[in-house]
Amino acid sequence: MNKNYSIAIAISVGLSLTSCKSFLDEVPESNRITTTFYQTRLDFYNALMGGYAGLKLPGVYASGSGALMVLEEIASDNTEFGATRQSSNNSFFEINDLFFTKSNTAIQDAWRDHYIAIGRLNPIIEKLPGATLTPSLTQAEKDRFDGEARFLRALYYFNLVRLYGEVQLITAPVNGIYATADVPRSPKEEVYKVIINDLTIAYNVLPATIPATEAGRASRWAARALLGKVYLQMKDYASALPVLQDVNVNSGRSLMASFPTVFAANTSYAANTEYIFAVQYKSGLLAQGASAVGSSGGVGVTQGSDIWSNWAPVGSGFMLGPNGGGGGGFNTPTADLASAFEPNDPRKNASLLESYPTSSTVMAPGRYAVKFRQQGALNADADVDFPILRFADVVLMYAEALNELGQTSAAVAQLNRIRTRVSLPAKPLSLNQADTKQAIEQERRVELAFENQRWPDLIRSGRYVDVMRAKGFTIQPFQNLYPVPQRETDLNAKLSQNPGY
Repeated sequence: MNKNYSIAIAISVGLSLTSCKSFLDEVPESNRITTTFYQTRLDFYNALMGGYAGLKLPGVYASGSGALMVLEEIASDNTEFGATRQSSNNSFFEINDLFFTKSNTAIQDAWRDHYIAIGRLNPIIEKLPGATLTPSLTQAEKDRFDGEARFLRALYYFNLVRLYGEVQLITAPVNGIYATADVPRSPKEEVYKVIINDLTIAYNVLPATIPATEAGRASRWAARALLGKVYLQMKDYASALPVLQDVNVNSGRSLMASFPTVFAANTSYAANTEYIFAVQYKSGLLAQGASAVGSSGGVGVTQGSDIWSNWAPVGSGFMLGPNGGGGGGFNTPTADLASAFEPNDPRKNASLLESYPTSSTVMAPGRYAVKFRQQGALNADADVDFPILRFADVVLMYAEALNELGQTSAAVAQLNRIRTRVSLPAKPLSLNQADTKQAIEQERRVELAFENQRWPDLIRSGRYVDVMRAKGFTIQPFQNLYPVPQRETDLNAKLSQNPGY
């Protein structure tokens, strides 16, 4: 997708708020935040871009190898870690083997980085009401900043509550590094109340459409779609149904005519009718303070994505081309996923392939994901976005809510919209409720592969343990949640641990 440069630059600025003056000339960081920052439109804008930048932290989506991809794809029957096992990647293999430990780095990173991102957003929400209106900081602008901050905070908390269950509920700015050292975990119901309230406010104040010059910022329909997903996760189908119907009918979003076009490099932001909210990447744009060539001779830190090069098979350098790297083997599709696609389903070859070239004439066997295939000029610097909310997901969630409320024929009709797009036979409207439920789950698996949906779907259906056991894994029911990281419980005696760990 084409993007504008300004949001990537703004993200860099938002992460680099200190000046180049000498240390003695600077206001202490803690005082700057509480007394001299959060006053002007630029202050709030830069802080908000730091909240968006949280999406790219290692414990969140982080290009091609973020912790969420480990915990929500590799922990499922969709993908596995295809690199050579060694001490440096042991944590990924632990998740691959469904061996969840309290010291696992992916589990630790997810907890830590979601709270780092939330910590960037809480001051915005608290300080905006008292900010003085100016010609540049209008009430409408204040409302929008508040809505965006609340949408992001809700997204981060939604990820946390699904991964860990009860979590620390921190909604005010944290002053001091030990300020949360005695905060216990809150019941899931309280966390969900905050999420729902944030998304309701966001829906009421955010713009309906986002221009291409602001690609990556949240719209009211992003808030609405996420709220529908939240209600569905809570099994509150009566609340989910009208919300998802609203997005389905009134958002102006629609299914692209061709499935591969949704992810194609030449599909512009303006032309993509399916992405509702995505993590934005821009190749060729250096992050603040980075050089074009790193100290070891490699590429410097950029705003690009390494999804393609990192997910390519190990040893696939010929396919990736000059400066493309050698392939990381991350998020390797399982044989089970490859066989899950129906015959003649074009989504299979648009999502994964099962061999790759090692020379101009030789092909090697090996499964790898191609859904986000896009090669930049350098390794780890592709210009490809990662979808968090997509219209096809909304259609299938709407179908699920309809079916759970007994409106099965209407649910099948929604399911068939997805199947018709890829020229697969429609399911009969007479399908019973149980079979429709399984058909929706199956359709979500092949439609949303590699989009961090499989693990949450299996958890929501209550089938995670049974599905993984049936495929040869040793797993216990308590593993429907991840453990609270050992580092966190060591630092805070009031943090309880999930049962079984």
